[in-house]
Amino acid sequence: MFERLVSSLKRIRKLGSLADQVLVSGGNFLTIAICAHALPLPEQGKFTYIFASYLGLLMLNVAGIFQGAAVRAPAQDESYQITLARLQLLQAVLISTLVSLAWFGSGDILGWQPTVAEIALLFSFLIMQQMADFDRRTAYIFSEVKRAFMSSALLYPGRLIGLILVQPDTVEQVLEVLIVSSLVPAVIAVYEASRRKAAEAPAWLEASKAHLAYSKLFIAGAPLGWLWTYLPIFMLGTMHGKEQAALLASIRSISNIANVLMEQLETKVVTDWARLHHGDGQRAMKAAAIRLLKIGAAFWLLGMIVVAVLGKEIVALVLGSLYAPHWHLLLIGWLGYGVYFLARVSGIKHRAMGANKVEFVGNIYGVAAAIVAGYALITLFSMSGAAWTYVLIAAAMLVGQKSFANK
Repeated sequence: MFERLVSSLKRIRKLGSLADQVLVSGGNFLTIAICAHALPLPEQGKFTYIFASYLGLLMLNVAGIFQGAAVRAPAQDESYQITLARLQLLQAVLISTLVSLAWFGSGDILGWQPTVAEIALLFSFLIMQQMADFDRRTAYIFSEVKRAFMSSALLYPGRLIGLILVQPDTVEQVLEVLIVSSLVPAVIAVYEASRRKAAEAPAWLEASKAHLAYSKLFIAGAPLGWLWTYLPIFMLGTMHGKEQAALLASIRSISNIANVLMEQLETKVVTDWARLHHGDGQRAMKAAAIRLLKIGAAFWLLGMIVVAVLGKEIVALVLGSLYAPHWHLLLIGWLGYGVYFLARVSGIKHRAMGANKVEFVGNIYGVAAAIVAGYALITLFSMSGAAWTYVLIAAAMLVGQKSFANK
């Protein structure tokens, strides 16, 4: 019986990263859902833009800090974590300032001219959330999954409880809750940056340069990934108003339940496949990819049946009756996620074999599809056109990756 208990605990420990991702993805999803219920549609439109801005910075941080650090950390000394913390703090302040100034100077193009108070809160949220993300993500690199889960547990439950208790009716109140909820992990990350075990300024600047030089291809791909992700939303907001952008983004967030599994591709699968490719060869790794595609296809098909039968009820329950008439966007979104899954598996498979440029080329195809297809479809069909644009983006990425890999 004792051996059975030990075996169960080991299995639970292996699922730690999945539990952490459920907490993070579920926390973000419920944040959007609670705001959709509480906020008037124009305020939800503002929050859609804010969340899109944050995810853009998150992509830059993942590319510029965490992807390279995961590979380089084993060969570095303990000052490396402090170097990364200082780099993250500097990067967070600089890019948060640029994003806030961009919104303050030209937000009216997208139908939202922020007030000084909104900009101040936006700036504070972007910095705090980035530092909180740093605390969680570096735990995977320098500590253990349990430490990452604790960081998430310090943030997301309190955030959701705060939103439920406050019942905000303005985006300013939402930002206040988000800032307070991220305080503890953000302070831990700032403390890490202030530790004095790192070398003097010239030394850590050189270490930062070396890290950024290693990560340059990841960094180049991050803006492309953000562009194809959010260009249709911003184009929809520019052409048809931030309310339609809010409707589409909020309904698409329901499809993001698949991110729980998608992020496992990034945090676990690519490492396992790289090890498999190195030890057992390309054929074994391709067999593992085929098994994953079969599992993903079964999950996607089950989800499509559920959405087709209960889509309207799901949207009404999660977001409210205001969103229910547009439930067909969820159906289109789930179709797009199926195609995106194929593209993601293809890209990660080639990355595991050392071909990093394949995903980069796929992102270029995705941006091109977002611009060309997005302009045509959004002009003609507004929200439905934007939803179908995401399907074509994923298809273009898959075609781009296959074409480049075949060469």
